Amino acid sequence: MIAIDFGTATTFDVIDKDGDYVGGCIAPGINLSMEALHMATALLPRLQVSNPGQAPVVGCTTVAQMHSGVFWGYIGLIEGLVSRIKAERSEKMTVLATGGLAPLFAKATPVIEHIDPDLTLRGLQLIHQRNL
Repeated sequence: MIAIDFGTATTFDVIDKDGDYVGGCIAPGINLSMEALHMATALLPRLQVSNPGQAPVVGCTTVAQMHSGVFWGYIGLIEGLVSRIKAERSEKMTVLATGGLAPLFAKATPVIEHIDPDLTLRGLQLIHQRNL
């Protein structure tokens, strides 16, 4: 399984068929990336992430270009890393997404098969139960 968590960082955690954690990948979260664009440049505005929908990938305004670049860039990151992880693991893997932005990205790419908004909380609950 590949669990993608859309938080401050975007993390890809790989779990093998026996349920063991194998490792993963860590990338900057999308909101962090958008904030960095605003903070590190003189004229780019602060934006909220959104799906540009049917708008062309090549934007005609600065805001449209930012939305497209960040959103579709993250879709490329998701699809690219999932593809590379699956090729490296050579086994069937389900892709699950969690975190507040999981629904936004799951609607835009077929590689995300399931959404579990409470995955982290349920995991912490299981850890707590095991340590009683």
